[in-house]
Amino acid sequence: MNELVKAEAIGFSNQEIKVYLERMDTNRSFKVNQLVFYPYFFFEYELESKSFFHPIGGAVGCTVDGVNGVGAVIDISPEFKEQEITAEKLIQKELDTMEAKGIAEKFLYNSISYKMKVLSMPRMKLIKQEVFYRPYWIAEGGTYSSNQFLLTVDAVTGKYHPL
Repeated sequence: MNELVKAEAIGFSNQEIKVYLERMDTNRSFKVNQLVFYPYFFFEYELESKSFFHPIGGAVGCTVDGVNGVGAVIDISPEFKEQEITAEKLIQKELDTMEAKGIAEKFLYNSISYKMKVLSMPRMKLIKQEVFYRPYWIAEGGTYSSNQFLLTVDAVTGKYHPL
């Protein structure tokens, strides 16, 4: 069964990832066949217009990991398109939108007050919110050896993480 979701476009094919990993570790073979889509929430806030006492203005964006609730400030709004994806490729969200919104606002307040060192926090007005999915390849390293391991490879950026 397919679900219609907003997802980022795949930037690297499974073959490109396989070649990339095998160039990095010439002693191993890799198998890259499984694609999964990981849930995120995106929130964009307009900050109170800037003034002498509030030197920041404009907009600020935050993503919240839909499984473990980790926030991140982002500079550029992610681009996504509606896509039909089979349900087994979608990792299910653990958070709902209200929980994620609370995490985003707390994370942004902490980030702004820590990094900008402002005397008082600007008011934030929510201007956009979305749920989207980011594609990741699952790569098996050392497929035919006793030292087998798994990596998740971001299909948008090509960055990888051990599982």
